[in-house]
Amino acid sequence: MRLGGWLLRPRFLYLVVRGPFPWLLFLPLFALEWALLAVLFLLRTRALLRERPLRGVPWEAVFVLRGLPPLALVEVVAEGVNVKVGLW
Repeated sequence: MRLGGWLLRPRFLYLVVRGPFPWLLFLPLFALEWALLAVLFLLRTRALLRERPLRGVPWEAVFVLRGLPPLALVEVVAEGVNVKVGLW
């Protein structure tokens, strides 16, 4: 596999609810990445305006989910309702 080829794979976060009212929701992973980058940018800008530079901003860590294989991140079962959030 080429170096960086995993960056081009389309990835999705999913939410599955099984119970009395089952439903399924997909969200492209890039939406989460853009939201995290926006939050990091706002934190960095706010720190710079206060003249205290923010150290250790993990810009590369935003894209770490792209390198993972498909997996369930959180799965909760309670009173006949199964909620699962995962990466596909």
